[in-house]
Amino acid sequence: MAAGQSLDPYLNGVAFAENCFCYTLTNDQPTQAGSVWNKTQIDLRQSFDFKFNVNLGSKDGTGADGIAFVLQNISLSIGTTGEGMGFGGVVPSIGIPIDTWQNGNQNDPSYDHISINRDGDVNHTSANNLAGPVSAIDGIDNIEDGQFHVLRVTWNATTQKLTAQIDGVERVAATIDMVGQVFGNNPMVYWGFTAATGGSSNRQRFCTSLNAGFGLDANQLTCFPATIAFRDKSLSFGSIVKWYWDFGDGTIDSVQSPAPHTYAAPGIYRVKLNILGNNGCVSDTFVTNLTIGSKPTAAFEPPPPPYCNESVVPFKDLSQVQYGTIDTWEWQLDNNPVAVQPKPDFGSGLTYGAHTVKLQVRTKEGCVSDPVTQSITMNPSPVIDMAVGDTCFRTPAQFASNNLTPQIPIRQWYWQTGDGARDSSATTAYLYKKGGVYNVQVFAQAENGCYSDTLKMPINIFETKAFAGNDTAVIMDHPLPLHGSGGVLYQWSPATGLSDPNIADPVAMIRSATYYVLKAYTPMGCATTDTIKIEAYKGPAIYVPNVFSPNGDNNNDRFRVKAVGISDFSYLRIYNRYGQLVFNSTSMKDGWDGTFHGQAQPVGTYVWMVQGKDIAGQLHVQRGTVNLIR
Repeated sequence: MAAGQSLDPYLNGVAFAENCFCYTLTNDQPTQAGSVWNKTQIDLRQSFDFKFNVNLGSKDGTGADGIAFVLQNISLSIGTTGEGMGFGGVVPSIGIPIDTWQNGNQNDPSYDHISINRDGDVNHTSANNLAGPVSAIDGIDNIEDGQFHVLRVTWNATTQKLTAQIDGVERVAATIDMVGQVFGNNPMVYWGFTAATGGSSNRQRFCTSLNAGFGLDANQLTCFPATIAFRDKSLSFGSIVKWYWDFGDGTIDSVQSPAPHTYAAPGIYRVKLNILGNNGCVSDTFVTNLTIGSKPTAAFEPPPPPYCNESVVPFKDLSQVQYGTIDTWEWQLDNNPVAVQPKPDFGSGLTYGAHTVKLQVRTKEGCVSDPVTQSITMNPSPVIDMAVGDTCFRTPAQFASNNLTPQIPIRQWYWQTGDGARDSSATTAYLYKKGGVYNVQVFAQAENGCYSDTLKMPINIFETKAFAGNDTAVIMDHPLPLHGSGGVLYQWSPATGLSDPNIADPVAMIRSATYYVLKAYTPMGCATTDTIKIEAYKGPAIYVPNVFSPNGDNNNDRFRVKAVGISDFSYLRIYNRYGQLVFNSTSMKDGWDGTFHGQAQPVGTYVWMVQGKDIAGQLHVQRGTVNLIR
């Protein structure tokens, strides 16, 4: 529009002025209509560029109906309620509606949308739909977010192109001879905004733009001392009469392009700008915190030494700046640049010896620190070997280490035996508390502080526990299977009467009381022995003693029976002289200890009964007496 022009408003319906440049078209109430028209017509033979701020309310699902920017040459008293957004039925006209209610009968899309329509017809399948519909905000379905959005409407009279942008993004455009095809060769039209609500509603508003703003040149650095050129980027519907600059250091100005400004010291300055429009309105304040940067200090810290060839040295950046933001770290290793930010991990692959690390930092404001330098020395790690040997339980295991890099002397060895014990000798002997397989580990620390790799090796501690079986009694000349355990290899002695003395489970033929000794061992030895006593009786039969002495001397303290050839033992029962049952057991192993309910029974004669079946199934029932003595 021509410089100096501004909105001279004419208000209809519920519309009212909020201030000198903002207007409410509808309140958040149903069935309302409001419009604001500029009283002065514009000439469509001249191009225009209008900038507005529009606010469609904050209700999405129940918000309606929308607003429209309209060109018409009928009158200033136009506006209706409902889905036409106050623009419906206005002929002749050109409208750019921002529609927030989805009307199926108008073929609306499912999102808030913008379009260009002719003659008050908002049906999107009509020939009067000149452009759109598309989403009002690029990539976003909802514009009812309670925020102001910039609507820019431009008309190029030469190319006859009408364009609408929202928030700087073109949304719709149409090429049409508005003067000849729409307005009957009359170039003079009114412009304004209409809005409406129906069953649903929103507070719908627009402002003629009066937006203060400024920026800096793209290559402007703000490191102290710096001269800053402020560039005005304010937007206004009409012309701007005055600028109110506040540079944050007590300095002000009132021109569009102030002279480049130099700050006296580094710091953070709150720069403000307001503008005065030709309608007498003052904009909101545009505020930016401007950092005038100070010189940063480069600093870094490596971890404590040693630094070894296999390890990485992670440096900790300690650089600081009082005013500004460090955004560039320039590292050098031995005067060669290293492309890492903000901190490098040196170490892997470095040659042995001293190396120099240098750091210089820069801020996004353009300030540069002095360089700082530190040195690190890379040392080689030792290479070691280990030897362990399997052994027998109760025999010390031998551990030996070897330094394969004798030019790197070893300060300390570190052994772990696999059962929690540790040792620090180059060679050591260790006695394990039980047999098994253990994972032995060893590593070493060199005199230069570097550690070797950790070596691991399993060791077998062979342990045997010979067991020949429990003492027993058998029928003479009846085969008795023996069951040895506790080793890998076995040897029974004497070999007399055995089917094979060199297996775990030979069969014995017993003619008289015999002792067998079992030797259990491994291929490398580690032998243990055990003895089994075998008594031989004629049978099958149950042998019962006639006296026992439960006096605690571990000699004949329990009354037990021996069953020879008895495969199924039923019970042993003992009665006192009153016929009272004082002992009852189905096991031959238990035996009676001479007590009843924990009380020692008196000396005397007791009656016993025993029953069982022999290997042929014959039942054996026997009775007798036993004398208890002490």
